[in-house]
Amino acid sequence: MKLELFSHYFKDKRVTKMGFGPNGRSFGDILFLVQQGAHVLITDYRDEPDIQASREKLLLQLSEDEKSRVTFVLGEHRIQDFTDCDYVLKASGVPLDSEYIKAVNKVGVPVHTSSAWLFQIASELLEITTIGVTGTKGKSTVTDMIEHICKASNRSYHVAGNVRGVANLPVLEHIQSGDILVAELDSWQLQGFGEAGISPQISVFTNFFEDHLNYYGGSMELYFKDKSYIYKNQDELGICFVSKQAFGQIQLFGGVVPDQVEDVSPSVLPEDLVLQVLGDHNRENAALAYAAVQQTGMLRDEIVSALGTYVPMEGRLRHVGEKDGIHYYDDNNSTTPTSTYASLIAIREEHPEANILWFGGGADKEFEYLQLAVALPELVSYGVLFAGAATDKILFLVSESMKERLQVVNSMEEAWTHIDSAKQKGDVVVLSPGAASFGVFLNEYERGDQYNEHIKKI
Repeated sequence: MKLELFSHYFKDKRVTKMGFGPNGRSFGDILFLVQQGAHVLITDYRDEPDIQASREKLLLQLSEDEKSRVTFVLGEHRIQDFTDCDYVLKASGVPLDSEYIKAVNKVGVPVHTSSAWLFQIASELLEITTIGVTGTKGKSTVTDMIEHICKASNRSYHVAGNVRGVANLPVLEHIQSGDILVAELDSWQLQGFGEAGISPQISVFTNFFEDHLNYYGGSMELYFKDKSYIYKNQDELGICFVSKQAFGQIQLFGGVVPDQVEDVSPSVLPEDLVLQVLGDHNRENAALAYAAVQQTGMLRDEIVSALGTYVPMEGRLRHVGEKDGIHYYDDNNSTTPTSTYASLIAIREEHPEANILWFGGGADKEFEYLQLAVALPELVSYGVLFAGAATDKILFLVSESMKERLQVVNSMEEAWTHIDSAKQKGDVVVLSPGAASFGVFLNEYERGDQYNEHIKKI
């Protein structure tokens, strides 16, 4: 997009950026704002080494003039920084009852999340097609499938939302009328869509299970409320494709299902379509991606052809290698017991005779682990569990004989020591934690990176 079309949103505006995490999205959005002429105050209640490293990295990329328009308030938040500005750009996970956001709302300062702000500005200025994907699990895979189809069909597209290392606002520099904007949207980002009163034109809701209940105070209703913004503000031309499970959850938590919500069955795909992803749940994901992309005018044959060549992305039940007859899978992004259960079932179906060696467990997000614990004896021959409250729940629920097959560890290095000693030809090794990473790891990315680094050495 030409600079003159959007520059007035940012030039000489005072923006308070709430949260300064080390990931690429936060960093990239701040860099964009400063380069577009905004005065940016960056505030974070943390002042840890990773925050200081990000601060130094940012300053190295700014000119002297740009540096003069950046202010840091670290180790605390101050009410006046939120109320005396033109916009607040908040990070994911800001508490629902944040006193600072309440103060902002009281004085009427607009609060944005970067993904919603991108959708809002791009849709106001250009004729584009917007696609949003959410769900407790599967949203990354469906988004990636849609991107793969667009790329294979030579369509002009842009990816935003909850994508590792990809900032949202800089997309404005490249997007043009006629393009497709597709985004993976978690509940925190959709919270911003609700505040902005917008929804994507075409949307996908993969499923709805327990997750993030530590953030939502145990309330599935509050969690669903944020998720529902994937369709709630669509106009009469909007459409939302959902799985049968998600359709039932919309009925349960939302009451009457809106007319634009349509459930999609895997039967929309040709029976002879062979996918390179494991599990019935991934065939359902492919069906949802197919339905969404069809709305953009793409032909059935080109969509099906692209889906047949799709390879799963990192951390989503991806086969990462085979050595000495041992297969390795990376399912790092299965952070709920429901998704881990589905992944272990899929691996068992693919490798019916193999011993499955499992990396699991970790921090708890207020999940129920009974279904997974009961199934473990049939699915897992041996496992290592990262220390944390979720691991404590699993160990409490499993049988004594199953407990003997599980080792609690405090690092990835320790975990691999056990697995490398136990593995034999014909085994399958999989990281599918069914829990959060915090405690043992800084975040889920660190957990996945350490797991895959060891496989690369092998």
